[in-house]
Amino acid sequence: MKRNVQVTVAVLIALILLASVLYRTAPVQDAFMRTGVAAMLSSTPDTFDGLQVVVCGSASPLGNNPDRAQACLAVVTPDHLFLVDVGARSPLRIAQAQLPMNRLTAVMLTHFHSDHIAALADVNLASWVAGRRASMLVYGPEGVEAVVAGFNQAYRLDRGYRTAHHGEALLPPSAGPMKAMTFQPGLVWQDSDMTVTSFLVDHPPIDPAVGYRFDYRGRSVVISGDTNASDNLFTAAADADIVFHDALARDSLDIMQNSMAKAGRSSLAQIIADVTDYHADTRTLEEAATAAGIEQLVLYHLVPTPMNSLTETMFLRGLSDKTLLAHDLQVFELPPESDEIIIR
Repeated sequence: MKRNVQVTVAVLIALILLASVLYRTAPVQDAFMRTGVAAMLSSTPDTFDGLQVVVCGSASPLGNNPDRAQACLAVVTPDHLFLVDVGARSPLRIAQAQLPMNRLTAVMLTHFHSDHIAALADVNLASWVAGRRASMLVYGPEGVEAVVAGFNQAYRLDRGYRTAHHGEALLPPSAGPMKAMTFQPGLVWQDSDMTVTSFLVDHPPIDPAVGYRFDYRGRSVVISGDTNASDNLFTAAADADIVFHDALARDSLDIMQNSMAKAGRSSLAQIIADVTDYHADTRTLEEAATAAGIEQLVLYHLVPTPMNSLTETMFLRGLSDKTLLAHDLQVFELPPESDEIIIR
């Protein structure tokens, strides 16, 4: 019996050594590579027959958690793909979520802080390469023309290089530059199934800053952008199924501000103090949402960005179980003509 065990162990060790040697050979590496690429190409997300929101960025600029990209929410149906803001690192989350960028409907900007627009050029390139055949539409309040014109100019040479390299059939030059779409608060976009409206929010000194409401086949989602608790938002959110709202954790920020001041980092302490007057404090926000009859509140654009489970727990301190903290790549599904919300 003992000898049998020894023989078995020796065989296992030999197999492990052999595998480690083979793993370093080109044919085996190539085989693994082919298998991986084939699996990636055959893996396509199931199409959900309803309204989806995919979190492609839940962080704010305050904090640096590699598991959280900056502000980005994707609103998806079988016929639509809207990206609400595109902060830094959001293209990685968009790719990981396998969003259908070839049929990107539009990017909807809430305002023009860098953490909401930083990835515009990358999103433009990704959707162009994926097969978009017309200019990427970028909707926003007054000022969006200047933002889009600046990005278009900055990446003019890059677009030319890529078309010259890959050819106009693959990357048509006419689809390269983005197109700005300025609107006034109210109706922004509409077809037979989807209606997108915008409303002013409170994010001084940024003026205008807006939020959006998406209505699709009897379901609705409201996205705040950056704002204090705003009467306009809660009016727009009447009867909405989910409200995604930016949020500020006052307890965490107070600790950070006091620590910065004690360490002599007066500039950083001042910045943290300034942040508190144009984002919604979590407790104030939940109270206002409850008073407005909002059933499902999801916090995103988290200030400061939670770094671990401890800081996530601190963010939710004092809140009810019905208020959720968004995580990157989280998906919210709303079947049409229903009250059900599926979270995965």
